[in-house]
Amino acid sequence: MAKFFDYISVTVITFLLTFVWTALVFDGALPALIMSCTLTLIAVITFRYIRLKLGKPYTYDRLALEFGIRGNEYIVSLLKSVIKNPDIRTGANFILLERSIIISNFRFSSLGIGDVGAAATLAKKYDRRKIFLVAKSVDRRAYTVAQLEGVKLDLVRVKTIYTLLKKHGALPDLKPVKEKFSLKGALQIALSRANFKSYAFSGVLLTLVSFITPLKIYYITVGSLSLLLALLTLTPLGNGNFSSPKLTAEFENAVTSTPNQISIEELEEK
Repeated sequence: MAKFFDYISVTVITFLLTFVWTALVFDGALPALIMSCTLTLIAVITFRYIRLKLGKPYTYDRLALEFGIRGNEYIVSLLKSVIKNPDIRTGANFILLERSIIISNFRFSSLGIGDVGAAATLAKKYDRRKIFLVAKSVDRRAYTVAQLEGVKLDLVRVKTIYTLLKKHGALPDLKPVKEKFSLKGALQIALSRANFKSYAFSGVLLTLVSFITPLKIYYITVGSLSLLLALLTLTPLGNGNFSSPKLTAEFENAVTSTPNQISIEELEEK
C-alpha cells in the first residue's frame, strides 16, 4: 500500500511541477497538458525502474518488517554472522566492538528518553562511550540523555544494516510481501490525520497562486480539493474509523454473559 501511494505522490507532484513550467513555454493549455503528461509518464517509469533496481532482492521495508517481527536478538544474530572473530562479545541485544558498542532496539515507533538512557547504561557497563543504536528513529529530545550521560549516539537505520549484510552476502532469504490494493485501506492512508499539514499547506498555497495566474479554475479546484481533504483528516475518518469495532458493546456482552458449564460447587449442591 505504501508503494502505491509513493507512485501516486510522484505522479501528482511531477505533473503539477511540469505543467506549471510547460504552461509558461506553450501558448495553449492543450500542448502544455500533453507535454506534462508525457514527462510525468517518463518520470514514473524511471522511478519504478530505480526502485526495483535498488530494492533487489527485496526492499528495506521488507527487512524492517522482519526486524519488527523477530526482535533484537534476530538482528544481532544477523550482524554476528558476518563477524568471524569468536572473541567478539555479544548479548541478546548488543555486540561489543573494540571502541564502541552496537545496541539493537528496533521498533516502528521512535525511541524515547528511557530507551536512550538504557542504551547509555549498557554502554557504560562495558566501558564504551560510542553507541551505534539500531532503531527506526529516535525522538529528538532523547539525544539530550546521551549528552548528559557522556556518550556519543549514532542512529543506525535499516538501510545501513541492509547494505552491510548485502555486502557480506548475509541478507536473509525473505519472501516479498504481496500487497493487495484495498479501497478502504487507500482511504485510511489518504485521510490519515498525519496528512493534515501537507493538505492544508498545499491547499492554501494553490489557492493563493490562483490569484496571480491565468489558470484560475485549475488552481482553485486543486486547492479546494486539498483543503477539503485537510478538513476530512480532522474528522473521525482521520483516525481510521471507517469500520471501528464497537468495543463498548462487545465488552458489555462479555460482562452480562453467563457461563454455560456447571461448576463443581453447583454439582455438589445437586
